Amino acid sequence: MMMAAVIVVAIAFWMYYGKFSGNITGFFRIGSELGLSPYLIPEKIIIFQGEVGYDGQQFLSLALDPFLGNPNTLTALDHPAYRYRRIFYPFLSYCLAFGNRTLIPYMMVLINSLSIIGLVGFIGRFCRKAQIPVASCLFMLCIPGVWMVLSLSTADLLSSLLLVAAIYGFRHQKPHFTAIGLGLGCLTRETLFIAWVAILGLSLLEKRKSDIKWLLLAIIPSFLWNLYVIYLKIPGYTGVKSNFGFPFWGMLQKGLTLFSEISVNRLFEMYMWGLILSIFGAVLWLCWQFKRDNKVMRWIALFYGVMFVCSTIAILGYYLDYSRVYMDIYFLLLLCINYSRIPVKTVLMMASGVASVAFLVFHS
Repeated sequence: MMMAAVIVVAIAFWMYYGKFSGNITGFFRIGSELGLSPYLIPEKIIIFQGEVGYDGQQFLSLALDPFLGNPNTLTALDHPAYRYRRIFYPFLSYCLAFGNRTLIPYMMVLINSLSIIGLVGFIGRFCRKAQIPVASCLFMLCIPGVWMVLSLSTADLLSSLLLVAAIYGFRHQKPHFTAIGLGLGCLTRETLFIAWVAILGLSLLEKRKSDIKWLLLAIIPSFLWNLYVIYLKIPGYTGVKSNFGFPFWGMLQKGLTLFSEISVNRLFEMYMWGLILSIFGAVLWLCWQFKRDNKVMRWIALFYGVMFVCSTIAILGYYLDYSRVYMDIYFLLLLCINYSRIPVKTVLMMASGVASVAFLVFHS
């Protein structure tokens, strides 16, 4: 973990001082097309002109005002009700900063940095239990989505940490651990509900009564929070209809757009698209080959796979989106037990490392 911490801190400082000239707001990709949080001063932040911005901007607006005390906070959100459902990351940042709005952006970046280190730690525990060289947990640092999320300050790293913690709890008969991970995960990102359903289904199949009880308790906070958001009657888009549609239609559209022109950016897009398809394929193959040891990964991967093939071009259109939304599939690959001599993980993680380096060096 010490080596991982050194690498994460070095890259975070390089971004902060090198890419963003010591301005922490550079981590949030604030665009000029949407309204700003009333707590941000335009002259003191980095604004990417001509851009809509990215999800980190939305999380920052909520972290600066998680109780919606200023009515102008809602006008700074593109889909207020939808954004407000993902409350845990901004609320945790607010709490760690003790409500100090100067410190909040730093806390958000710190949470993501610590999430990376925490993920390395959990994967290292899996490696130790499976008698795999612990150093292989550092493959996690090759995942492109890790650095994309760190540079954009979205909630995906925290969500992934909670998912891996939940899987760890399930594999080692710690149902309360699983419940905490999934309970907080569903408050962080709604896609963790997919993992909750998958683990609940496996628990029902194996008649793990204690797990079932804890899993049912785990979903209560998210259920109550969503009811509260509905009660507030916050305006804006509350569903995900534009993100999902007919199976494989979005993938077909993606395939057609890839060959519409040839450029350096398009070649990188092809590389990233081929990479995530390969990761999905490898996870499903390993789960099929070694069913007994990869049960929980298989169930989660199948549910994620259904979500992936039903994704529209709104998610699949750009590598930053699908690499982030489906980043968990990379972690599932690292958690899969592999007894074959085919170095699937090594090859794919090395290929992922090439993408990560390219992103860190060339993405502006």
